[in-house]
Amino acid sequence: MNTVQTPVSETTDFPPSASNWLSYITDMLGAEAGGMLVVRPDGSHSVLAIGHDESAISQYQDHFSRLDPLTRLLEERPHGRALVIDTTRHPAYLERPELRNDYLRPHGIDHVIATQWRHPDGTLHMVGVQRFTGSEPFSVAQGAELDRYVHHWRVEAAVPPQEGLDARSADARRSCDIAAQITVPLAVVDSRLVVAWANGAARRSQGAPWVALLEKRSGGALQSGVLRHLQELVGTCLRKHTSAEALVAASDDTWFACAAPIAGKPELALLRLTGMHHLAPGIRNRLEHLYGLTRAEAEITIQLAQGDGLDAIAASRAVTLETVRTQLRTVYRKTGTHRQGELVFLVGVLGNG
Repeated sequence: MNTVQTPVSETTDFPPSASNWLSYITDMLGAEAGGMLVVRPDGSHSVLAIGHDESAISQYQDHFSRLDPLTRLLEERPHGRALVIDTTRHPAYLERPELRNDYLRPHGIDHVIATQWRHPDGTLHMVGVQRFTGSEPFSVAQGAELDRYVHHWRVEAAVPPQEGLDARSADARRSCDIAAQITVPLAVVDSRLVVAWANGAARRSQGAPWVALLEKRSGGALQSGVLRHLQELVGTCLRKHTSAEALVAASDDTWFACAAPIAGKPELALLRLTGMHHLAPGIRNRLEHLYGLTRAEAEITIQLAQGDGLDAIAASRAVTLETVRTQLRTVYRKTGTHRQGELVFLVGVLGNG
């Protein structure tokens, strides 16, 4: 997802991992947009935003951030507890007609999950994700998920030293607890695919790439090919210091692979693998309900996620290639994605979550 960074002042508060992390949790929570606001003791502030148009970001940072009751509402919450809000009904928003009528309604910001934390120097960090008009409200459970992701990010992706967890004391392992609970399979690897750390979901996975990666079993040419593709992907990520994505064919499925750099760990990458064919039942309905896709748009989205090319999709649906491209552009607009990799990962999250 293309991230727009439009700070009022220098964005020194945002480490390089911030935009990748914000994009990740936006997808993970099925949100359409996300943002982080940093307010310093001197009153200056910076904004990191994703999924909002530039006019909305400018309006918020220049004026409407001062009208937003979110900071006050979060101060009233217990530490580490996110707030789940419907801005069309919450009294704090109903009593602020300028904010509601001139900013929230025109930009369709109906549903919000937000949480905050304060640094010892008094700097306040507030992060939230949003869904727009017509989308399903967030749940309380998703609020708890946001808090979990925030903690995970604050401990620098919970990455242990390269010798792995076994060499660390019980106290030192606490920073990995949150990452270990995340249900999405994750692993931290180096350029040779040596696994420095993997969470429980990855170690429990019976998917062919995870078995190949973690157990290094001899599985013939296909498994060797999977590992070779993953090594190339991680190598690209580490060499270019940016996220890299690919669809990888294995013996059991087509997998969406994403390798992301880790701040402060230039020799390591965070690897995420999502199986695309074994999607949970109802994925089409979830796409239709959450993002307002038509049945045809949802179906071509799933076909794309399963590795079908645009020509194959057009042939299977007996439509022109231009029709498929037009539908795909509409899907990008409705889901807030901008390229196939983002859309494929979103489908994987919805179907495997």
